[in-house]
Amino acid sequence: MIFDQRINAWKNRLTRFEIARVIGARALQLSLGAPPLINPEEAPVKDPVAIAILELLKGLLPMTIKRMMPNGEYELVPISKALSPDNRRYLETTLKSWTLSHTY
Repeated sequence: MIFDQRINAWKNRLTRFEIARVIGARALQLSLGAPPLINPEEAPVKDPVAIAILELLKGLLPMTIKRMMPNGEYELVPISKALSPDNRRYLETTLKSWTLSHTY
């Protein structure tokens, strides 16, 4: 029963590892020349990671996460639907702190 509750607690939000994987994959695409899905001028810092975070926050990334379940099956979770308010606050705080640390 406790195991089922733990699964349901993460069902509708991304884990920190999934967030890192999505942002890293998109930042790599951007650094290799993929066109950004937002205007790069919106980013506080002209960096592929900052642009990837903004794209994720705006729900523009057409990515899906494949989560393995304990019984061996898997579920496909669209990241635009799994970004919880906690995830959003974390990413917004990251962008704000990044902006503060890059001002000279």
